[in-house]
Amino acid sequence: MARLLFLLPILFLATGCPESLSASCPTSSVAAGNFTLALTLQQSSPQCRVILALDGGPADGDVAATPSSQAATICGGPDPADGGPLVYLAVQNRSLRQSPLAPDGNFTFTTTSTNVTGTVCNCPVDIQETITGFLVPSTPGSFQLGPDGGVTPPVGTVSGTLVDALAVTPGGTGTCLCNLPCNLTYQLSGTRQ
Repeated sequence: MARLLFLLPILFLATGCPESLSASCPTSSVAAGNFTLALTLQQSSPQCRVILALDGGPADGDVAATPSSQAATICGGPDPADGGPLVYLAVQNRSLRQSPLAPDGNFTFTTTSTNVTGTVCNCPVDIQETITGFLVPSTPGSFQLGPDGGVTPPVGTVSGTLVDALAVTPGGTGTCLCNLPCNLTYQLSGTRQ
């Protein structure tokens, strides 16, 4: 009785043309490359599950399905506040994600969606999505801003984890059919297009 909790993971709901995604990055940034991002569902605790049927009876169903691969653009540029390196993740029809970029390529993107309705949980949910990982350079070296303001060395691949943490929206109405709070965890891999 597998069920798809639509709207999850938020990052991978939309497809897009790589050429148009770099336009989503700030004008102060430079595209570091177009990537195909893939997710693989991982076990997590507590894994999101449907535990009640609409009639109130017991149920035991997974709410996740592995989404199809999606196009994304990674851009880099200086932080307007302090000039430090920032990395951006652009996926069509999604909010632009921003993170400081460490010399070893580490990043963390966090977004929050509140009062999400229309899921198999049957109640409004809040979703905090956290993507942690690292950029892998295509040539050896530490990441820094290059003369053009973009990221150097070139990014070869992307690796990380995406976690969607779901919770009941405070004050939400409706009987929740899921074991909230719960998580959906995915391994993320990105290959250069």
